[in-house]
Amino acid sequence: MWTIPKPELTARETYDICIEGISDAALKLRLEGIRELIENTEQAFDQRAAATELHLIGEENEIVGANGNVSAKEMELLYDRHMARQKSRGRNTYDKIMMAAEHGQCPFCGHLPVSTLDHSLPKTRHPALAVAPFNLIPCCKDCNHNKGTLGPNSQETQFLHAYYDDVTQDRWLYAEIIEGSPPGATFFVEAPAHWNAATAARVQRQFTTLKLGRLYASQAGRQLQNIKRSLNNIYEAAGLDAVREDLDARSESCADVSVNSWEGALYEAASQSEWYCDGGFGE
Repeated sequence: MWTIPKPELTARETYDICIEGISDAALKLRLEGIRELIENTEQAFDQRAAATELHLIGEENEIVGANGNVSAKEMELLYDRHMARQKSRGRNTYDKIMMAAEHGQCPFCGHLPVSTLDHSLPKTRHPALAVAPFNLIPCCKDCNHNKGTLGPNSQETQFLHAYYDDVTQDRWLYAEIIEGSPPGATFFVEAPAHWNAATAARVQRQFTTLKLGRLYASQAGRQLQNIKRSLNNIYEAAGLDAVREDLDARSESCADVSVNSWEGALYEAASQSEWYCDGGFGE
């Protein structure tokens, strides 16, 4: 749910690089016959994505070309063998898209390292976009797996696109401390009042589908243990209010980088918990 720059590479450039590696003359001829369609499809995708209308792009199982039709399976193989595969002609393009993610972190979860590319619209249902850079988003394997291969059927079910959708300026991620030994935290989405219903539904759906609450809660438990000793030192020296001030400072520091940082949400929740600040951190 974080934004990254849109690739400067075009679908036509990427496609031409990929089909250079095709040795089957008949297949290559058919692939060459859809070059213009590949370019036009990406342009239509660009317009639809900017208008949050990817759900209106029709699905297909083959591409009708000037030299014969190209199946979705053939386009899948083009991506797998001539773009995603190591040492293939298109691998350099694949790697360039992967490196676009800031700090190498997945824009879906903002936490795990990028390790693959996700097709915003699945290549099995949108074969003309199989190697289109605008349809390829760097992400971690967990988010790629949890997202699955189903495309959107409405605006509400359209995944946030890291190149087009920006929800980074508004606060939507919050947390609460779970009292116990050891203490924990739960994370949840709270949409800003000015969001429309579709945006709120998209963010909540993505948070749930990608299991971000579970991911952040797991990391939060470890982080609460990491700061246990330092908070105890502060508590013994200056008491509850000093602990709260320390946690507030940590939260504000994280928010300066991202208002939806899970660490920031965690520290804010901890600072607001009377139980935690009054010694609960030591449980």
